Amino acid sequence: MNENGLWTVEFSSTLNLFGTGVVVLNNKRLLGGDVGYYYSGIYSISGKTIEAKIDVTRFDKNAISVFGNIDQFSLKLTAKLSNSEFSGTASLMDKPDLKLQVRGLKKVNI
Repeated sequence: MNENGLWTVEFSSTLNLFGTGVVVLNNKRLLGGDVGYYYSGIYSISGKTIEAKIDVTRFDKNAISVFGNIDQFSLKLTAKLSNSEFSGTASLMDKPDLKLQVRGLKKVNI
């Protein structure tokens, strides 16, 4: 399985807020962003499961995240992975009761 590539992502939070963005997975490194935040992290794959730790940082002071008015937060993601899709849950590292449902679709191979 080759996870390396450009992925689009859709996510919804337990606060009933929704978002979309893009993520590049490349050799255990994750980079991406959306309209107001950029993402940076690391990931690992075991079988058909991807796990990631993702730091999310606001660059547009007018943007509001799916968790509300937060400048920076870290997520832990666990998802099922295929060649062209992943789907799973991410939670805030410091508030694990706040969660995201996440779906990714691979658009371009690296």
